[in-house]
Amino acid sequence: MKKTIFGLILACVLTACVPQYSNPYKMKDYTQVPLLELPVRRVETISHVSGLERLPHVERMMPMSPEKALKNWALIRLRPTYATNNKAIFVIEEASMIREEDPNDSFFVLDNYKYKLTYKVSLVIEDEEGAALKTVEASGFASESQPQNASERERDTLFMNLLGEMENQLDEEMSEEIQQNLIDL
Repeated sequence: MKKTIFGLILACVLTACVPQYSNPYKMKDYTQVPLLELPVRRVETISHVSGLERLPHVERMMPMSPEKALKNWALIRLRPTYATNNKAIFVIEEASMIREEDPNDSFFVLDNYKYKLTYKVSLVIEDEEGAALKTVEASGFASESQPQNASERERDTLFMNLLGEMENQLDEEMSEEIQQNLIDL
């Protein structure tokens, strides 16, 4: 009897110590959409984002940083057509997630954290000598609030939703800018 009770207590303690699994961020599947073809020989990605480690920045808590999501988007969506010897440079100028306290005035509503994901990118077409021929830009933000006592899984879901929203905004804006400004190089 004592062994059974001890075994049951030990199983409960060990089960409580197991970390909860959180789903990784999944990039949008672009197989049904045509690639964004650029009249260049190669496409490069450059990031000017520095590692922001302290609050209010919370990128390190995310399943995937906004900077990494932007790099993946460029890798998946942008393709050279080899029509010229020019090169395209996808520049990540800003990619951050900030958390701010958002206390509510009402006694019956929980205090929240407000998360704001901000991004700014540009796509520069350079000739063989490195002179910029054309540039298109995209920027935006996505934000949501969540109770401060939300679980890690709920927070990760919020982060994934904000990354997905950023990705959708970027894809829509860059697709339009490329079609209007970069096809005739």
